[in-house]
Amino acid sequence: MVGTEAREYFDRLPARARESFDAAVEKEFVSEPEHLRQILSLRLPAAQLELFLRDNCAVCHTDPATQEPETLFSIDPAAIGSPAHLDLREFVSDVHFRRGLSCAGCHGGKPTDEEMPDEVYDRWPEAPARHADRGWIPGFCARCHADPEFMRGFDPAMATDQYAKYEKSRHGLRLLEQHDSKAAQCVSCHGVHGIRGAKSPNSKIHPRRLPYTCGECHANAEYMAGYRSTAGHPLPVDQLAKYETSVHGRALLERGDLGAAACNDCHGNHAALPPATSSIAEVCRTCHADEGEQFDGSKHKEAFEREGWSECTKCHGNHAIAEAEDSLLDEKSSPLCYDCHREHAEKNSECTETARHFGKSIATLARETNELGGRVSDLAERGLDPDPLSSTVEDLHETLRQARSRIHSFDRSEFDQVVLRGREASAQGRQLLEDAEAEYRFRTRGLGLAVGVMAVLGVLLYLKIREIDGRAK
Repeated sequence: MVGTEAREYFDRLPARARESFDAAVEKEFVSEPEHLRQILSLRLPAAQLELFLRDNCAVCHTDPATQEPETLFSIDPAAIGSPAHLDLREFVSDVHFRRGLSCAGCHGGKPTDEEMPDEVYDRWPEAPARHADRGWIPGFCARCHADPEFMRGFDPAMATDQYAKYEKSRHGLRLLEQHDSKAAQCVSCHGVHGIRGAKSPNSKIHPRRLPYTCGECHANAEYMAGYRSTAGHPLPVDQLAKYETSVHGRALLERGDLGAAACNDCHGNHAALPPATSSIAEVCRTCHADEGEQFDGSKHKEAFEREGWSECTKCHGNHAIAEAEDSLLDEKSSPLCYDCHREHAEKNSECTETARHFGKSIATLARETNELGGRVSDLAERGLDPDPLSSTVEDLHETLRQARSRIHSFDRSEFDQVVLRGREASAQGRQLLEDAEAEYRFRTRGLGLAVGVMAVLGVLLYLKIREIDGRAK
């Protein structure tokens, strides 16, 4: 009737779970084979199955004999013409369901109700109204999520200021003040019945999925048509495509580095806003603190504030940030520094000379680091101790990292102090190589001498043996 696998699953359930099934059947909430098969096909752990069977709303709305497609939960909504949010597998994975907050928590009534109470009809706006104006959703979710006392019973560490932040966000202002229902609200990002915690790989707000969640709107040219920035420019829709190719996007989406910046790290979560020119540096230095520290107090800091430029994006860009390479300081490879200096510091030759100095110094330090690093394995292969040189190369890598960071101070004295340490480490590495070569030559000569002595002894031994054999004959 329900299939062999479903029957085997049922037989493996503990007695308490089977009793919950018996109770649902006795009340005729489960009365048809197809309904039973649908529930058993979920293969829920016993505890979750008991939660499900104790919720009359959930059980009733999975019965194809009593529900129309628009109110029927099923394991394949598309196949029967039900809305996508009525996916039964998503519902039983929802973080609210797992915590015991099921249908009644949002729709009203009690899980034990055997008939639909009037509260269910009174709690929400009528369907046409609630679909036309989605402004009721944030306040509805906030009934629980903005109540510290209520949330303490489920997750004491969860913030309860999401709604207050949302009200001041770009999305919140459009939805709540301008009544623009296209603006993102809670279910736009979190989903409806399949809401999961941010750490779940299947969550719409998991770091690796978040760019695509934001991109559902912001990468859709038709959906974003007509929206403009505060400066009056049409909002771009290429942010996601640029981000995917950026150093942050590749780290997060390709390598799975969850520490890499995604949309919310720069724009915020519930208080999402475009970072202001004056605050972009603060956003970036959340991760790049050393570079931000170097920039403070620099000559560029004064110039950037005077011109109204955003500190980091002026040189690095925003959504399409490429990996910072040393070639950015090379006048032949990149005009970045030099074009800007020609336009804004034409009379101050020190600006361009400093950029050239940075470029040449770092290129030299990088070349020496790579050359010495390439010799470490060579020493090991020749039977020499590579550890001293390996340690020196590690110091060089750290010095090179510091030198690249010191560029942001735009001060030769600080930069040159670091480069000097690098040159000293490089000289030490070359001395270690010379010492290793000398040791290798000594070993080679010693080995050659030993082989020669052994060869002479071998010849003498051979001759002596022949002499002895001759006498014996």
